[in-house]
Amino acid sequence: MNFDTRGQKVLIFENDRAVLEMLQIRFDVAGYHIMCARNGLAAIEMLGVMRPDAVVMEMALPEADGFRILEVIRERYGKPPFPILIMGRALSAEDIRRAVALGARDCLAKPFSGADALARVSRLLQRRTEGGASTAAAAAAPAHMQSVAI
Repeated sequence: MNFDTRGQKVLIFENDRAVLEMLQIRFDVAGYHIMCARNGLAAIEMLGVMRPDAVVMEMALPEADGFRILEVIRERYGKPPFPILIMGRALSAEDIRRAVALGARDCLAKPFSGADALARVSRLLQRRTEGGASTAAAAAAPAHMQSVAI
């Protein structure tokens, strides 16, 4: 990967300790600055004091779910100023549509590998620095796919 990740802040919101540790290790080794929250209220608080370069978020967080967090981001910024990768074990097509409408840019179904998550975030950040244009083909990807690029 030729993309320079030094100093880029990625917030990871995940309540499963094993998944969180796997993501922390992968992103840390790749050179990202990682901050984590294990519930929705902590995630909302963290977003109030930090402006990340990207967010990786489990949708089924306790205390405030991913939809509430996306709503808070929309209330604060309008269109999110950073890419958001959502993830979940049982995301329906409607969940994905709703998350995209609230500003999510990509979706990853669980289970997934750390390499997959890292590649997705790297691609989102690279697109952002290159102008952020997403292709119509990616946006039209079938909702039944394991992962959907938005």
